[in-house]
Amino acid sequence: MSREKPEKDVRNVPITVRLNEEEHEKLKQCAAACGLSAAEFMRQLCKENAPQPQPKTEFWELLNKLYEVHDAFKKCVPYYPTAAEICKEIKDFILELQQKSTLPQRFSLEELTEQEAV
Repeated sequence: MSREKPEKDVRNVPITVRLNEEEHEKLKQCAAACGLSAAEFMRQLCKENAPQPQPKTEFWELLNKLYEVHDAFKKCVPYYPTAAEICKEIKDFILELQQKSTLPQRFSLEELTEQEAV
C-alpha cells in the first residue's frame, strides 16, 4: 500500500550545478558533517534552514551530565519544593542547548537581501 506524496513534495525538477573540485569537496564535507547528502544539504538551504554539524561525543556526554544534575535536583523536591523550579530551568536549558546544537537554524533570505549579502 503506497502513499502518494502531495504534489509540493514530489521532487521532479532536476538541476545541474557546476562546481570546481574545491567547491565540490567543501559541499561534500559540509553535508557529511551535518549527516546529510549533498542534495538534502542544498534542499535545507533552499528552505532557509542552515544545517548544523552533528555534535561531537563530548556534547552528548555533557547533556548526560546535565540530566544527572537534573535528576539529583528532582530527588530533592520532596524536601525542598523550590528545587522543582531549578529542575524546570535545567530541563529547559538542556532542551534549548540541544535544539540550537542539532536542529537547522532558520535564516531569512529577505534579511540577507536587505543587507546586500545575496
